[in-house]
Amino acid sequence: MRASASVKIQSSIETIFEYLANVRNLESWMNGVSEPRMTSAGAAGLGATFTSVYTYAGKSHRVTYEFVEFEPPTRLLWRSTSGPFPYESAMTLEADEDGARVTNSVDAGPTGLVSAIWFAVFGPMLRPMLRRQLRRELTTLKALLEDESQPEA
Repeated sequence: MRASASVKIQSSIETIFEYLANVRNLESWMNGVSEPRMTSAGAAGLGATFTSVYTYAGKSHRVTYEFVEFEPPTRLLWRSTSGPFPYESAMTLEADEDGARVTNSVDAGPTGLVSAIWFAVFGPMLRPMLRRQLRRELTTLKALLEDESQPEA
């Protein structure tokens, strides 16, 4: 199941990318994510790994991820390597004169026959819900980054 959403953020593309690439920030803007931390040595980058707890429908799951694309300051993509279902999130940033447009494209899929049937049957209803969730998360990200970019009074 694929869905995407985008938002315009009035902050530099570099600042936005740095915030997104810092996995510790995930819980501040992504719904259901807690305890994010790097599991590989060094900074985030291509091939780096991290983990988080993801909670939905009242159940929590430990999920591990790998950065499979890392192109500062325009694109990063992480893919789950363990967890309840295959998942990847591609963050694309496009700069303009007063900030950047940030798009989050998510692709989540089944792990077997039962979940494939579930995704096929309920996907048409779930896709709009996922799109709304992505919009809410990006709106939170926008508020966080635009608030941080305001000068202190």
